Amino acid sequence: MKFVVAVVCFALVAGAHAKTVVDVLQELGTETTLIALVGKAGLVSALEGKGPFTVFAPSDAAFAALPKELVKTLESNVTLLTQVLEFHVAPGEALSTDLKNNLLVPSLSGPKIRINIYDASEPTVITAEGAPVTKPDNTARNGVVHVISQVMFPLPMGTVVDIAVGNKDFSTLVTAVSKAGLVATLSGEGPFTVFAPTNEAFAKLPAGVLDGLLKNVTALTNVLTYHVLPGAYYQAGLRNGDMLKTVQGMDVTIKMSSDGTMVNDATIAAQVSGTNGVIQVIDTVLIPPSMHYELMYN
Repeated sequence: MKFVVAVVCFALVAGAHAKTVVDVLQELGTETTLIALVGKAGLVSALEGKGPFTVFAPSDAAFAALPKELVKTLESNVTLLTQVLEFHVAPGEALSTDLKNNLLVPSLSGPKIRINIYDASEPTVITAEGAPVTKPDNTARNGVVHVISQVMFPLPMGTVVDIAVGNKDFSTLVTAVSKAGLVATLSGEGPFTVFAPTNEAFAKLPAGVLDGLLKNVTALTNVLTYHVLPGAYYQAGLRNGDMLKTVQGMDVTIKMSSDGTMVNDATIAAQVSGTNGVIQVIDTVLIPPSMHYELMYN
């Protein structure tokens, strides 16, 4: 009898270890879109190979949240589709316990995947390029699958400064950063979180405030560094009531409601990942409390 039990247990273990990451994706039941796209890109045999691989697998809901035109573009452009899918795969096997905050994991497509771990309060949140890991550590004989709730994209490339320079909606911010002599700093290793006001956000300032700041480098630097956090804070890592210390030295406060996420009185409209951090796009310029009356009412 003991022999029979041992044989059955061995068979179960052997069966589990026979599964590839593709088999695991199929068994999860939440990855039908990803599996179909992997087939369209001709990547099935590669992911059934020796590996090992770490797969960050967007759920069906993650793909359903994408604009339909974007999905059509991916389906019709195999080269682009392959680049995007390979950005979700890293060589080697990394369980959740192997992942560290701000770890940069090389992907099969080339660009690195930034891992962040937010454990200031329960539950701990693990993100890959800001995409929350919802079901980690689904193991296979040739790697591991971590289910994520967003699709990751390898573009745009570059630092937070490069991204801002490449977007016309940040032209006022780029001018201000250059005037304050902060380009080299924000092009450094980081990581940084930049709460980036759009041109429209700067246009909401009272008349004369922006011109005054551009003529006063000390005040301008004080305001701009109030928009920067040391460390990469994706929206998944922000919690209601968080008070986060800026490079300027004073705290900003995170507020969450059914209307979205805010930093102080600015709404976060979007986030963009860069090689040295993340840009959080905001609709209002943040003014340090110590400067608020002077700038806004004088």
